[in-house]
Amino acid sequence: MARDTTVQFRMDAAIKEGAFAVFREMGMSPSEAVRIFFKQVQITKTLPFIITANAVADEEKEDGYDEWLRARLTNVIQALDSGEMKSYSSAELKKNLTTRRAEWRAKQPTISSNE
Repeated sequence: MARDTTVQFRMDAAIKEGAFAVFREMGMSPSEAVRIFFKQVQITKTLPFIITANAVADEEKEDGYDEWLRARLTNVIQALDSGEMKSYSSAELKKNLTTRRAEWRAKQPTISSNE
């Protein structure tokens, strides 16, 4: 994937430092984290997380969850970048689902009202 452009924006220094500390803990650069975020927005056409009023406390997470999630996201991004995995627009997905549903319904036995 070509890296041929620069994105620059301003933010609160405390937020930046807090986020950079998390990226270091995760073993990734801030640039890599932003690329992952942008790629997911491009693919899903939404924010790649749920915004809620109540954050999940760390003690409620299962042991190893963060490592599992990080590995899973890395694998998915690599598969998308390599072409091994394809992404679809919501319109393509809706069309595919409609077609499959119609095919499934056509295979179902019909019940006669005379029986």
